[in-house]
Amino acid sequence: KYYAKEVHFFDIDERHNQGVEFYAQRFQHCVDEGNDLIMDATPDYLTYSEKISEVYNNAGADALSKLKVIVILREPISRELSWYNHKYFYAHGTGPTFERHSELVLKGIPDIHMTSLGRYVDHLKKFASLVSRDNILVLSYDELKKDPEKVQWRIQQYLGREFPGALATLNTHDDPNKLREVSASARQMLEPYFRGKNEELFEFLDAHPGPPMEQRPFPRFDVE
Repeated sequence: KYYAKEVHFFDIDERHNQGVEFYAQRFQHCVDEGNDLIMDATPDYLTYSEKISEVYNNAGADALSKLKVIVILREPISRELSWYNHKYFYAHGTGPTFERHSELVLKGIPDIHMTSLGRYVDHLKKFASLVSRDNILVLSYDELKKDPEKVQWRIQQYLGREFPGALATLNTHDDPNKLREVSASARQMLEPYFRGKNEELFEFLDAHPGPPMEQRPFPRFDVE
């Protein structure tokens, strides 16, 4: 059930090594139902643009030019806290303190793909060098929380389709062990790590606009 929504083909070697046929089979039910839009909702693909472009390029039939990428950007320290909760408390119930986790992030431990993820601009620049910027819709997590209907409109305009229902904003993982706030000491550690890259991100998005329904200028992150 988990892999039905999040295929994790590009970010988990064990799955990627099973080949493109394995990946295609994950969506065979969409083809059988006559759907011409197929979605892989894996949230961890931003750092894997080279793998993604290689697979779609090799697929032929202009598959890469038809690929539609949607990226939702959250204030990086808050994203780091969310990932920390997901990794340690939702899954296992125990883990290091967030302050210790922050120290490891600065050292690129345990996985540089994850610890660099919040430095979004590096990965967006790489993606935009491989996929047309018009095929990368960058959305604001802050807008998603405040105005989900507007974000749904942006997605529908981008994909050229209307979808029934509404985007949900409820966090279904409301675990009592969840850490809800970033301590001052952890924020002091992480803020310099992300500050320069945040500024570079806003400059990049201003200089390289995407599809017309994308926010312009892209909003600054709200500190949660």
